[in-house]
Amino acid sequence: MSYKSMTVCLDNSAGSSRRLDFALTLAAQHGAHLTGMHITNAPVIFYDPYVEWAPIMAEWEAASQKKQDQAKESFCSRAKKDGVNFDWVSYRSSDMQQVIAQARASDLTIIGQRDPADVETDFGNGFSENFVLHLGRPVLFLPHIGYLPKSFENIVIAWDGGREAARAMADALPFLKLAQQVTVVTIYETVDAENDLPDIDIAAYLAKHDVKVEIERSEGIDMAPAEWLLSRAEFIGADLLVMGAYGHHRFTELVLGGMTRSVLRQMILPVLMSH
Repeated sequence: MSYKSMTVCLDNSAGSSRRLDFALTLAAQHGAHLTGMHITNAPVIFYDPYVEWAPIMAEWEAASQKKQDQAKESFCSRAKKDGVNFDWVSYRSSDMQQVIAQARASDLTIIGQRDPADVETDFGNGFSENFVLHLGRPVLFLPHIGYLPKSFENIVIAWDGGREAARAMADALPFLKLAQQVTVVTIYETVDAENDLPDIDIAAYLAKHDVKVEIERSEGIDMAPAEWLLSRAEFIGADLLVMGAYGHHRFTELVLGGMTRSVLRQMILPVLMSH
């Protein structure tokens, strides 16, 4: 297994250029085709009979198109310079179904963590959460602040024996096989007795893929699971965290589990999630 196609989600935020730099380096390392997927905030219009919306919308469209053209020019020139095969697509943030359909054609999608200080990364309606829970492909979230490594040498896998964790571990194999150190940290937000995979089977599975692994069992955690997991990853010196994205049905809407949501908010290192 390898990543031969990647998609990077770009926008008009300050962190978009940083995200592109990382994606180009990653695509070059894996010999992958890179799709630049630019997403623009859809305008929110409040009905007011005394406001003439046509000129306002025309001005907004012109400004958005200009930013998008600039982003496309930057992406294409940088991809050509780095020798990365590429293509380009663009959507509004309201085009969630089209965005997901496009990203499903890639082995890996790279997206930025929401930056609460930058409105250009806030697409509303739980965009990032919906993206990872409905995509069906691994998603690599990059923190909006902090150091981004050139490669993933030290990886932590969050393990609870369940389906989502197993999916994430398998989806991360191209990274795991290249890493110098892989640590499986057992942590249980919920217990999945029917699907629990013992630690020894994890090590055996990864060994078949030439991945050397250390197993750590967590006991007596005296803090929230997400905080403990992130602090443990920092202590180990990890440059990537691999974990399942856990959701549960509330009425008719699929929403994130508590630890997954907390990690997305508090993450200080890249996080690969699968659901």
